[in-house]
Amino acid sequence: MSSTRSEERVKQQTFEQAVAQALEAVGTQGWMHVVDLDHGTELGYGEDAPVVLASVFKIPVLVELFRRFGAGRLDPASRLDVPVEGRSAGPTGLSVMADPIELSLRDLAYWMMSVSDNAATDILVRLLGTDAINATLRELGLTETRVDGTCDDIYQTIYQDVPQGDDGGDVDLERLRASRAVDPERSLQAGSPREITRLLSAIWRDEAASPEMCAEMRRILSLQAWPHRLRTGFTEPGAKVSAKTGTLRFWRNEVGVVEDGNGGRFAVAVFLRSADHTYRRPEIDACIGTVARLAVDHLRSVEPFDTLAAGRMLRTATAATSEEIRDRAHELGASIWLHARDLETGKTVGVDETTPVVTASVFKVPVSLELARQSTTGEVDLTERIKVADSLVASPFGLAAHRDHALISYRDLALLMMVISDNVATDLVLDLVGKDKVAALLTDLGLTGTVVPQNCLEILATIGEDLAIDYGDDERELAEIPVERLLALRALAPEETCRTTPEEITRLLAGIWRDEAASPEACALVRDWMGHQVWPHRLTSGFPGDEVEVSGKTGTLPLVRNEVGVLEYPDGGRYAVGVFTRADDPASNAPHLDALIGWAAAQAVAQLRGER
Repeated sequence: MSSTRSEERVKQQTFEQAVAQALEAVGTQGWMHVVDLDHGTELGYGEDAPVVLASVFKIPVLVELFRRFGAGRLDPASRLDVPVEGRSAGPTGLSVMADPIELSLRDLAYWMMSVSDNAATDILVRLLGTDAINATLRELGLTETRVDGTCDDIYQTIYQDVPQGDDGGDVDLERLRASRAVDPERSLQAGSPREITRLLSAIWRDEAASPEMCAEMRRILSLQAWPHRLRTGFTEPGAKVSAKTGTLRFWRNEVGVVEDGNGGRFAVAVFLRSADHTYRRPEIDACIGTVARLAVDHLRSVEPFDTLAAGRMLRTATAATSEEIRDRAHELGASIWLHARDLETGKTVGVDETTPVVTASVFKVPVSLELARQSTTGEVDLTERIKVADSLVASPFGLAAHRDHALISYRDLALLMMVISDNVATDLVLDLVGKDKVAALLTDLGLTGTVVPQNCLEILATIGEDLAIDYGDDERELAEIPVERLLALRALAPEETCRTTPEEITRLLAGIWRDEAASPEACALVRDWMGHQVWPHRLTSGFPGDEVEVSGKTGTLPLVRNEVGVLEYPDGGRYAVGVFTRADDPASNAPHLDALIGWAAAQAVAQLRGER
């Protein structure tokens, strides 16, 4: 018995040392807890310490809402017409939509969780009341977790504790570090890693609400948009992560349930606090996946492995030549085509930049430009609201996930098309403006190698036809299909689908940023839509810190990972970049290839800036 206990102590110490090293490598503190949902074993690292939940507090809100649905106290299909006025601020979702929208309570819950929508969250918190949310937490045995305010309330405490001058000015870091919002003892939303995994366990075991309501909560959690934290640690085929992030100044969190593809299920809660309050810290985001993987591997009694070696390898300080960029991509199992353009001097850097490439969702950039152009000429009314009900086109995020119909403006459809690459929104916009008008626009701009012959539905239909499956725009469905069959897809042949060249896409972006591709008003609309894109794991990952403004548009198909965009530096430098890749491996979750896009873009821009 004593020998067994001694071995367990050694294993625990080894685990704690590995976590401490991972945290030290990125200069952050951390607290975590993991539970094997099927065997009850658990593992922690400061698991009972109080932590700031940030947007993780939206899980208790979700639980209270769905308990009321299950008890018949609220109708999940009940509808709200949400005006623009009075919405809580935030970087995503209803918070950045320009027009009124009507949608159901359960679809508000989807937006709260999928893109961490603060406006949707605060509508629900005010509807439910914090007293009721906390009473449910106590009923579930969570005595340390509390929700004492809305998203807006938490930001108001920051503004009170860290006042800024009329000019915005630099933030007083010492006052920010001492503010209530980032102090677990005084923050309006706080808990502990152990209690959060207990709440997740209750959802997965049908104990947090009725089985039907727990199943719907699990569905919503599985639809979170961000792949840059927990998911980076679990890249095997069949692995699934259902989760909720939380970000607030120094805090970067993610909690969720990992299903490892072999029947294992693990509730995981990771909370990190760094000394740096900047928003873009890709190495700390990736550390969440690293320490979660260490814990899950420990519980499974398997040898832990370094999941993010490739990602760390990519982050280098000096510019690489075009040949070095191509070689690095090949080392990582991918082909790459790239072009970068200095918008002020006209200097360029390229890697096979005139080669035709598959755009995937990058084709939504010219579609958005044509919509913006037609809006400024009076051909369309962006504020017109349409009813969006059942749609034939699949989409991983957005309107396809709704349970009920929505009333939404064309302007906000464009926002969804660009911000989360919503396929439903895209096809509605393309139907409105017309493929012929997009083609005419591209011709007028001299972009003869850029064509948009298909909408999302038509692209996805060719994949289903070529593979003889019902394809739902989920790459996990293709895990068992040989790569040779994937390479033969029409959707991956530039001559058969939407296409461009890296050089032409940066020429298009340059025109948008210089107000040359359409009227200044139209170009400003597209810049604004691209500036709100939510994904930080590709282009943005190459530019850590908050000094560089990144506006982008991703594109993803089986084997294909792309992103194009414009980087704007504090010194006035502006650089249009297009990066297109094709992998040799059909893995749907490949953080090293996502990071390759950011790394390659950073190297090209460094060349243009003379920073080699």
